[in-house]
Amino acid sequence: MAHVPRQSVAFNPNASAQQLQAIHASISGVQEACSTLAETNAVLAYHTDNLDRLSTVMANHRHFDLASERDVRQARDRVAAEVAPLLRELIVRAEEALTNDERHARTLRNKATQGLAELEGGTEHRSDMISSPSVASLVSGAELEEQEKKLEKLRLQRERLMAQVAELEEKRAM
Repeated sequence: MAHVPRQSVAFNPNASAQQLQAIHASISGVQEACSTLAETNAVLAYHTDNLDRLSTVMANHRHFDLASERDVRQARDRVAAEVAPLLRELIVRAEEALTNDERHARTLRNKATQGLAELEGGTEHRSDMISSPSVASLVSGAELEEQEKKLEKLRLQRERLMAQVAELEEKRAM
């Protein structure tokens, strides 16, 4: 027997052109699927490149959870509720200090006026002392200016604190 290829393996010259076209179409389809799969693998590799680093970060709990707006408002309200009474107490203390400073300034003014009156009464023969300001009134004036500056600073501080309290109460009312 002569060596003849088996019928199933050998090329069939009678195969129709439609069968050949179908084979070529399926081969091109498989090639397109392979190229699409290769592109998909490349995209997947690109987007999961950071996965190891992100896994390490998540495992170490070195990330921050976002707080909801409701939680932030509640925390702000709690802080405002804690701080507002303290601010009010500070304002009351500042007002008391202002009152004491004003009283002290009045006392200094009165002492300066009395000292000037005593100097004028005791030194009538020295007209140059009467026309020029006395040393006692200069010292009292310097102390008075210092007290007035301190008083103004305390007033400004009080106004700032009052504004902060009003702002906190306004936020708390929201």
